Amino acid sequence: MTNDLQATSTTAERNYLALARDAFTSSTTFFDASIRSPVEAALRQFQGVHPQGSKYHTDSYRARSRLFRPKTRTSVRKNEAVASEAFFSTNDVVDISAEDEDNPIQRASAAVKNSLLNYRLRKSIPWFQILMGAYQDAQVTGTCVSYQYWNYNAKKGIDKPCIDLRPLENIRIDPGADWADPINSSPYIIDMIPMRIKDVKARMTNPDPTTGQPRWAKLDDGTILAAQQSYSDTTRQVRERGRTDSKDQSGQINEFAIVWVHRVIMDIDGEDVVYYTLGTHALLCNPVPIKQAYWHGKRPYVMGCCVIETHKIYPDGPVGISKDVQAEINEVTNQRIDNVKFAMNKRYFVRRNQQVDIRSITRNVPGSVTMMNDPEKDVKIQETQDVTASAYQEQDRLNLDFDDVTGSFSQASVNSNRKLNETVGGLKLLTNDANQMGAYQLKTFVETWVEPVLTQLLLLEQHYETDALALQLASKEAAKLMELTSGQMIGPELMEELLDAEVTLTVNVGIGATNPQDKINSFMKSMTNLRELLADGVLERYNLDVSEVIKELFGKLGYKNGSRFFKSEEGLSPMENAMRATIQELQAKLAQKVDPALVDAQVRKLDAEVEKLGAQIPAEIAKTFKTNMEAFFATLQGAQMLATVPQLAPSADRLAQASGYQSPNPAGVDPNLVAPGAPLPELTQNSVKDPR
Repeated sequence: MTNDLQATSTTAERNYLALARDAFTSSTTFFDASIRSPVEAALRQFQGVHPQGSKYHTDSYRARSRLFRPKTRTSVRKNEAVASEAFFSTNDVVDISAEDEDNPIQRASAAVKNSLLNYRLRKSIPWFQILMGAYQDAQVTGTCVSYQYWNYNAKKGIDKPCIDLRPLENIRIDPGADWADPINSSPYIIDMIPMRIKDVKARMTNPDPTTGQPRWAKLDDGTILAAQQSYSDTTRQVRERGRTDSKDQSGQINEFAIVWVHRVIMDIDGEDVVYYTLGTHALLCNPVPIKQAYWHGKRPYVMGCCVIETHKIYPDGPVGISKDVQAEINEVTNQRIDNVKFAMNKRYFVRRNQQVDIRSITRNVPGSVTMMNDPEKDVKIQETQDVTASAYQEQDRLNLDFDDVTGSFSQASVNSNRKLNETVGGLKLLTNDANQMGAYQLKTFVETWVEPVLTQLLLLEQHYETDALALQLASKEAAKLMELTSGQMIGPELMEELLDAEVTLTVNVGIGATNPQDKINSFMKSMTNLRELLADGVLERYNLDVSEVIKELFGKLGYKNGSRFFKSEEGLSPMENAMRATIQELQAKLAQKVDPALVDAQVRKLDAEVEKLGAQIPAEIAKTFKTNMEAFFATLQGAQMLATVPQLAPSADRLAQASGYQSPNPAGVDPNLVAPGAPLPELTQNSVKDPR
């Protein structure tokens, strides 16, 4: 890249600028003709403003009721409240698991990435605002778009991942893209970025640290001035609701004036390239392969939605779906209020040129006097009937229709079904459909936007993360899994290997996440059912795969993977770990019942007998005899526990086999064991004698 890039006029440079201009023109034509109008109507509806062309904007309705009942805004806010509770009810935003759970490196890698990503989402990224903003965009305009990148500025000390939520009117994609994946299937993406002239000139003069050359070509002031917008974006004006367009600053060039820079990602000969243009007037830099600009080689944009509409790259959101019901609600409301006004403030018919005090009549002040010649002939009062109950019943039905369409649940729904909501079961029936609709919207939003965005952030963390505190916290988590001693840390080479390992990312939001009580009930039901399945140990005899049972059970109740609730030891199933804990607990209880002094005396007695035999048999045989005697004593204790809790027998057999126990060969009855049916010996003070 050189400073005189604009002065050169090679065919390749002209073609890249022409390609960007053609793509921008065709996509903007489609957006203006088909997308801009419904998007602006949805924004007006969300803001509580009647749509463009409504009769309420005409002169004939200037003096009539023109209220807008904010049902749409209320519905969106309730959905946002549900989403905030679902996404931020736990400390960890995401859950990252290894592709191969049997691989210790991958398990440690999952712990490292889980720690890094949750740390960044809590400390560096305003995740709550971005998530709620994206969900609001998806509900209002039907689509949300974000740009993920790593922000590094050595002068300002900035070194962190970023998520930039982009306005829909600033993004251009091909109208013929695939509806299931518009970003990656479009042959181009154009992002219109408002930049200060001082920032544009800084990129034209400051060298790139990798090449030593300026990032962008140096342009004269005339070319920069031509890139300023000569018109305001109507969608942005609607969004700012009557304010002066903050991005429309045409006029003379100064350091803080705004020009529009286009970031262009285009498929050229089967490979994506990235370059920048100053509007559609000048090429700012040569195209580079996307792998050079973004190391993961993926397009750093994600487009999501909360309502699926097949074969449409710009689906409608709940606001657009409910526009007709909202319009009817406004109509009934305004007509009823006009009727109330007529009933309380009568309409008068006055004969012309009869010296009637019209101003006094229109004021209609209590206790006032209106002068006229003949009250019987000069003035006629038009009586208006009061509002009937049918108007309020119509409003109740429209409220129910609106709640059905948007999937929200309001107090109006309860009041409209008095008999049904007098019981707890009836109230659950009313809320069930609303919860299902809200859960569906959240699930769609998670699958189309949240998880793809966090996956891209995870890729950025793998390559660019250098924060010492974040890496230290992640290293501690990995050290626990790799059973390192206290104080040991993961080395740089091992940390790099852990960051490069493949993992699976999921978001901790289940189908039942819209109701806190339902979430608790689902979790407790899962744990209760799991305990009942594994309690008696019968299923274990049939080689039951407990991990698959956990996945299936928790999956049916809305959780993607229930394994995150179980931290099992390597090589043992959750059932075996539970049984091991039970055995340890029983051993502790047994130790409390038997006097430790008696146990010590018994051990000393065994030692004395071994020493006595030492003079008669070789030392190796004596050592073996001592080991066998100690094992015999431990067997007595185990037999007593199994007699108390027979359910432990299957797990005890598996643990014994894992420890190296082998059945007697040839088979027979060990004379040292207590005969079947004989009572177990009890340790008493009299039965144990100190050999000394």
